[in-house]
Amino acid sequence: MLYIYDGSFDGVMTAVFEIFDFKDKSAMIQPETQSENMSFYERHRVITDFRRSFRVQAGLEKLGKGVPERMYTAWLSHSEGIEDLMLAAIRLGFKYRVNPFTLLQDERVHALDGIAKKVGSEAHRMLQFVRFVKLGDELYAADIKPEYDVLPMIGNHFHKRFPQSRFMIRDLTHLRAIISSPHGWEITSIQSAQPPLPQNGEYERMWKKYFEIIAIEQRRNLKLQQQFVPKKYRSFLTEFLGEDLPTKRKG
Repeated sequence: MLYIYDGSFDGVMTAVFEIFDFKDKSAMIQPETQSENMSFYERHRVITDFRRSFRVQAGLEKLGKGVPERMYTAWLSHSEGIEDLMLAAIRLGFKYRVNPFTLLQDERVHALDGIAKKVGSEAHRMLQFVRFVKLGDELYAADIKPEYDVLPMIGNHFHKRFPQSRFMIRDLTHLRAIISSPHGWEITSIQSAQPPLPQNGEYERMWKKYFEIIAIEQRRNLKLQQQFVPKKYRSFLTEFLGEDLPTKRKG
């Protein structure tokens, strides 16, 4: 049976609860946004239940500290089939009463673990590469274009770092944004057509000056610099605006 959920993490955890409750050994899980491609399967629509989600996560935590968080990290990839990898790993974890991420000999767990590492790595990079533009008095904004849906993993970091400021971080890939103020932070949807952030502002000059100080000409190593600041992130890094990037020679 195909279990259709609302696209939330609590939704997929509720689906896992129901699959175990129904003892459904051939179950598959998909978000409602992808389920139209599976029309030939018998369907069951999952109604998100926070209590059931909590019970599943509490059970996973007993298998190993941080297991629910690692499942969540992998799920944020929104990769096709990620829910079924999660279900397979959870089944194995409960079957053997161990942390499922220790069962890397299973190819499904190995794949899930690899995805979680990629999402976690990109979230860590975003902590380094987010650059803010000053829009007004204690009001800042930044744009990012990550491959994965990492906003939930970085929001708390930036809110704690700038607790008295108002700022917005726009994810132009997934059309979502962190909105933060001294009262807290949340994630909201944004429209596809977003106005560009202003250029040559106070924050941008500060970041360029900082980069000039640390980039001493005699110690400049473009290859190493690109290793630590991959080109795919540079379009939103103010210290690189206007820089002619070296191009790869043909032949």
